[in-house]
Parts: sequence; C-alpha cells; structure tokens
Amino acid sequence: MSVETINAQDYIDEIVDNISKKDQIKADIVMSYIAGMDRGVQEKMLFELSKVNNSFTISYIIHLLEIVNTLKISAEDIQYTLQDMLLEQPENLTYLFEHPAIADKINLLDMAGELQFEGAIPYLLEMLNSSTDNKKIIDILKTLGAIGSPRTISSISEYLYSEERSLILAAIDALKEIGTPEAVKALGSRMGTDHEIDEKTIDIFASIRDEESLEQLNKVMKNGDPYLRNHAKMRLIRIGQKVVPIVIKNLEDSDSEFVIHSLNVLGVIGDSTAVNAIKQLLFNEPENANIRFAAYEALGLLPTHKGVFVLSNGLVDPVDQVRNAAARAIEKNNNNILRSGIKNLIRSEDDEAKRIVSAFIDAESDSIFRSMIAEQPFQKMAIQYLKEEAHPDLKEHYCSLLRQLGYAQFAEEIKPSANNDSGRLKIYVVDDSRMLLKVYKSNLHAIGYTSRLFEFPESALEQIMEEKPDLLITDLNMPKITGLQLTKKVREKYSKEELPIILITTQTDRDETKEAYAAGINDVIYKPFKKEELKAKIQELT
Repeated sequence: MSVETINAQDYIDEIVDNISKKDQIKADIVMSYIAGMDRGVQEKMLFELSKVNNSFTISYIIHLLEIVNTLKISAEDIQYTLQDMLLEQPENLTYLFEHPAIADKINLLDMAGELQFEGAIPYLLEMLNSSTDNKKIIDILKTLGAIGSPRTISSISEYLYSEERSLILAAIDALKEIGTPEAVKALGSRMGTDHEIDEKTIDIFASIRDEESLEQLNKVMKNGDPYLRNHAKMRLIRIGQKVVPIVIKNLEDSDSEFVIHSLNVLGVIGDSTAVNAIKQLLFNEPENANIRFAAYEALGLLPTHKGVFVLSNGLVDPVDQVRNAAARAIEKNNNNILRSGIKNLIRSEDDEAKRIVSAFIDAESDSIFRSMIAEQPFQKMAIQYLKEEAHPDLKEHYCSLLRQLGYAQFAEEIKPSANNDSGRLKIYVVDDSRMLLKVYKSNLHAIGYTSRLFEFPESALEQIMEEKPDLLITDLNMPKITGLQLTKKVREKYSKEELPIILITTQTDRDETKEAYAAGINDVIYKPFKKEELKAKIQELT
C-alpha cells in the first residue's frame, strides 16, 4: 500500500486507536508511513500523540525527533511539544535519558534542573562519572544544584578539590543551590587555600543564613587572613540581630582575637541583648587589655540601661586606651549614678584622678564635661590638662564649649597659641577605630609630632600618593583594605627608607606580622602600647 492510497483521516484514526490500546505493533506500522504524509497530517499526528501523556506516546515523539530530517514539521515543533509534556509529567524524562541520541536535540539537563526531577539523578551521576569534558561536567553540576537533592552532595563535593578552577566554582555554586547544612559543611571544609574562593564561600554563608551557615560565617572570624576575617565581620554585621546569640557565645572563647572581633561585631550591630554578656566579660576582669578596650568600645555603642556602674571600673584601668573607651561609653550612658561614681574616683586629685579627667577630655565626652565642670576638683584638673597637655584641636573644642557654659575666663586660659608645626614630623595614622584615632592624636601631640588621621585606608592611600608624610602608622585589621594591603600599595611608590611604616597589631597576629614585614613594614608595635614606646619607635625610624 502506497502513501497516496492512505486516507488521511483513517490514518489519524488508526494511530488514535493504537494509542488508546497501546498497540505497539500496529503503531509501528502506522508511524513507518509518517514521513510520506503531508505537513498537516504530521502536525495532527504530533497533536494526537501529545494528548495522551505516557511512556507509549513519549517514545513515538522521541522517534519523530530521530527522523526529523525526513519530516515536513520542524525539530522545534517536536521539541516544544515534548517539553510541554515533560512539564506535565516529569517522570517521562527517564525515557529521554535512556535515548542518548536525543541529548543533541533537546537540552535534557536544563529540563531536569528546571523540573527539579530527582529521577534524573542516577543518570546524571553516571554521566558525571564517565565524562571528561569540563563543559559537560559543569552543566551536570549546575543541573544537580538546580535539582537540589542532598543525596548528591558527596558526588558534587569531590569537585571542590579538582585541579580545574572552573569545576571548583561550579561545585561551589551547586552546593549553594542545595543549601542544606551538609552542603554548607562541605563548603566550610573547602576553605583555607584560595582567597577568592574563600570570599565567595563567605558570601554564600551570608546568603543562606540558616543556623549552620551562620556558624560557619562566625567561625571565619578565627581565620588567619585579616581580609577574610573582616569580610566575614562585615557580613555578620549586615545580617544583624539574627547573629547576635551566636556571636555572644564567642565571648567565652579562649582565643583573645576571636573575642575582640566578636565584640567589634556586637557593638556595631547595636542590639541591647549583648549588653549583659559584655558586662559579665568585664566582671571576669580579662587580663588582655585589648579585650577590655573592645568591650568598653562596644558598650559605648550599645544602650546600657542598667548596671552602668561597671563602666566606671574602666576609668581606673592602667591602660590609657581602655580608660578612653570607658569614658566614651560613660558619655553615651551619662546618668546621676555614674556622675556620683566619677566624683568619688577623682576626689583625691592624685595622678589616677588626673588620668580619669584627661580620659573624658580626650574622648570628647561633652555631656560629662557639661555636667561636671562646675564641680571641684573636676574643674581644676580639667582646666589644668587643657592648658598644659591637650591637643590644640581639643583646646579649640573646649574653648567653644566653655564659652557656651558661661566660663569665658577659662576659655581664654586654655585658648591654644598660634599653631606652629614647623620642624615637627608629620605622621599619618590609619585605624578604623575612631576612639583609637583620638588616642593617637593625643599621644603624638604629647611626644612632639603632628598627625593626620584616617578612618578609611583608601582615603589615606589617596593622600599618601599626593603628599608623602614622614612616617605612616597603620592598624592591621581594617575592613576593605587591611594594613598589609595598604603597605603593599604604598611600597609601589615609596621604599622603606623613603617612608617608614609602623604596623600596629596584637601579639596573637604574629603570623600576619611576618607577612607584613614581607610586604614592606619597617617595624611593629603590639597593642596595648604606651606613648613612650611609640615615641621610641618613631625616633628609631626617623
């Protein structure tokens, strides 16, 4: 029987009957004539096949794709029909995976990923194990990520340690899409060998934000790389209140640097639930002055409604940076109880009392100054310090404040003389802590140097490129640009002889200190330091 003698309607009716009865023998015979039929019949045949969505009809649509070059309908028509059927019945994807020739005609990977069809996983894993084509492996990893099944984590994780960077990144993206605690742990285990990959992983933790991700993100604050550590801190701060309970637990850790970074984060987030934990830390009297400083600095950023008397303990700390931080915290929480405590602490007018008063002035604690200036002996010690030791900028500030308060005579007494910095070494200081910048400013003035302060390393770098100072002091741990990175940038223009650099860091950062020497610093000062130590170090280098 020739195609010409076949009635089109009878032909369609026959295939419809074959489909309903799943009669493969007769259907095979009918389909063998399809290439000779006109376009309208072929379109009608495709339509009838698509009306019954099962393995029987899918197999014949696959056949149409296989012989599409002999048909009058296009491959696109067949593909669109097939895709619509698969969207309705995803399990029929298995038939496509079992027909490798179809893979070139329809993107099975995209379909499996879009449909999140877990039935495709055995085929995908088999393809993954047998493929040596990196592009295909990347596509498979992407599909596994889109499907999102936890049972593929182990197979995907193997590519985290590939020698091909593109495969590592694809595996990371796939695990991000799965996003379960197990996937997050796998990503956390990968960290530590590549800066860019680690940064990407940190951002993934911050985007998932489940308990495991936040724990992993928190753990990065123990990382030895100051840039990554700061990157994690910024992400924790951006997440905000949700991370506070996790970070509070860090305050019990034996790693002092970890505790300090945690205090920094808690202070900037500004959630009052952290206050009691920080107070308890101070009650335990940590030996590390840097922890005490960070604790008082954090309390200065937090609303401390009750138990504020703990702040007054910081005023008698032997380290001036800690006293200044405590003074600033008291400024934020000024009340009658604290003022009464201050009066008792300074009543003796001894050296310790003078240090307390100077701490309030250096910290620019204006509300304390306003409420205490009428009291003796605060008035006497404050005016004496402003006249004899305070930085000219502080004198200007308090001159204005004293006039507002009706103490014009005192304002005249402390008025700074004409500023003459000629002959003084010009020192740039870079630190992201405003409180420490005030300490540097006061100390450098006291030991005979003029300073310019920078809270943001990028601003300092821009100024250094325009005007070379006599010496640069930089903190190690800063967001965006670390002290180590700043040093490397400066050394692109100035040698160690042309511009000496002092790095300020802590004893626990000794590994980073070694890297900093390699980057080009001249010397290091460990926190906490005294102004006499700072003076001696500057004199050695200038």
